[in-house]
Amino acid sequence: MFKRWLAKPPGTFNYHFDDGLRVQVSPIRPEHAPRFEAGYQQLSEASRRMRFFGQLSGLSSKQLEFLTRPDGRLHIAYGALNLAQPEEPGVGVARCIRLDGDSRIAEIGITILDQYQGRGVGQLLHACLHRAGHMAGLKQFIYDVSADNERFIRHLQALGARQVSRDRDVVRLMLPVLGRGNALSNHTAAAGRLRRLLDAVAAAKPAPALS
Repeated sequence: MFKRWLAKPPGTFNYHFDDGLRVQVSPIRPEHAPRFEAGYQQLSEASRRMRFFGQLSGLSSKQLEFLTRPDGRLHIAYGALNLAQPEEPGVGVARCIRLDGDSRIAEIGITILDQYQGRGVGQLLHACLHRAGHMAGLKQFIYDVSADNERFIRHLQALGARQVSRDRDVVRLMLPVLGRGNALSNHTAAAGRLRRLLDAVAAAKPAPALS
């Protein structure tokens, strides 16, 4: 227990993927707002629908303020930038939001720009949320997934998530918050990747933050 309180949630760090992609991961800050605006415009309609369940033409100033001012307890958010292309809006964002101030349950959302999907960035950001959520005392994550996003639903189930509800458009799943790689008991390929990423995030060295 004492060691847990000595540990810190992930800060800014760099990570190299096996395919050569190099990213910087950092907590979301207010100065990232222009990146959010530009990145949203680059999402395909299918990605907007799967993540936002709608066809918004853009983000309002109120939405931008909310998305870029997480407090680290009720609202935790991390983003990734391509170190080789720092002028790009970014690679993706992941966040979790408590159901209420005293709840130990939070809802997760992950958005990756189309050109970077399938390269592992979402899994890395997912690991950051698990690590930071554990440090913040969260116990369960909720995932509301578009019903036609079968790939992500199968991925979560391979990690041990259980389906708790389903309607025509949205599937809701729940997964325990995992603070360490050895907390994963599943022996699937997806669980193995998340286990390695959780350990990598816990051991990551701080890096100077890009703007």
